[in-house]
Amino acid sequence: MTNEATLNKLVEMHLSAMADAFRLQLNDSSMADIPFEDRFGLMVDREYTSRKNNRLQRLIKKASFDQSQANVNDINYQAGRKLNKKLIERLSTCV
Repeated sequence: MTNEATLNKLVEMHLSAMADAFRLQLNDSSMADIPFEDRFGLMVDREYTSRKNNRLQRLIKKASFDQSQANVNDINYQAGRKLNKKLIERLSTCV
């Protein structure tokens, strides 16, 4: 099977991030020194991360947040708000 056929099948199976990773590996001569298992793992990791990120973005969009770009780092801790910065930082790490 040719590389192009493999790429086409990956895209057809909706594994586009894995196809992109495979294309990058084909064009990067330094990848030839990396064992197959590691290269395959890199492609799977890229597909997995892409799917997780897409899911998160889809859920955020579906949630219809009023301030979808809000970030815990942008919180205003002025004295009048009576916010405990240390507590909020700890909570934001989910630890």
